[in-house]
Formats: sequence, C-alpha cells, structure tokens
Amino acid sequence: MHIGSTGLLLIVLLIIILFGANRFPRIMENFANGIKSFKKTIKEKDTDSPKAKSKVEQKTKSAKKKPATKANTKAKTNNKSSKK
Repeated sequence: MHIGSTGLLLIVLLIIILFGANRFPRIMENFANGIKSFKKTIKEKDTDSPKAKSKVEQKTKSAKKKPATKANTKAKTNNKSSKK
C-alpha cells in the first residue's frame, strides 16, 4: 500500500484536528522515536553477533534441562529400594 502526498496531508490534518496543534510535535516526535527503535532492533537482530548466538544457545540449553524435583528424586529412590 502506497500513501501519496494527498493522503499524507489528510492524515496530518486529521491528527491536528483530533489532538490539537500543541500536541502534534510531541506526537510526531514519539512516532519518529518508535520508528528509530524499531529499525535499531531489526539491525541488531540482522547482525547476529557471536555473543547474541551464544546467549540464545544458553537459553535453549537451560530450557531443555529438566529440573530435578523432590517428587522425581523420591520416585527414583523408591524404585531403587524396591528392586533390592
């Protein structure tokens, strides 16, 4: 979808009518900061530095490990004692 200059002008006028001329610069500033933050995040993900890869690998490894709970350890000891 492509917005032409006429469409952009209409959007700006609607924003001014809805929020007022005093709030318009702050709204546009917040919008620009949001776009910058989005681009920065995309750029960081695209670079995929080795540090970022190792952090992801560590998270997935720790998620795969099953934590030992008291119920699991009791069941294991009960099985060992009943086999004797």
